[in-house]
Amino acid sequence: MNFALILFIHGRLAQTIWMFMLIAGLWAGFYYLRAKPLDGQFFGIIAVGEILMASQAVLGLTMLIGWGVKPENLIHFLYGALSVLVFPAIYYYTQDEEDRRAALIWALAGFFLFGLSLRAIGTA
Repeated sequence: MNFALILFIHGRLAQTIWMFMLIAGLWAGFYYLRAKPLDGQFFGIIAVGEILMASQAVLGLTMLIGWGVKPENLIHFLYGALSVLVFPAIYYYTQDEEDRRAALIWALAGFFLFGLSLRAIGTA
């Protein structure tokens, strides 16, 4: 695959991720405010978010391993690794919970990833 294409996709995917995470946080906040139990539709959103994050990490690793391209600030790697681990960690923490408390935790996780993705863009 062409380096310029991977770089382009990595950049556009970064923009998609921060918007998606903001929406995921708002969506979970909606469940929290309405005291609705989390359902399959919500966890589908979480699965798509995790796929986006994992795809971004794979593209970043491809640029690092294939072309030796490193971000300006090496903390970018920490942000990338953390972003891939947040949703699985929250899923494990709230396992079998679909109540209002779990919705609040998921909302906070979505907003955290929103901020983290913006910070990762800033260190690229």
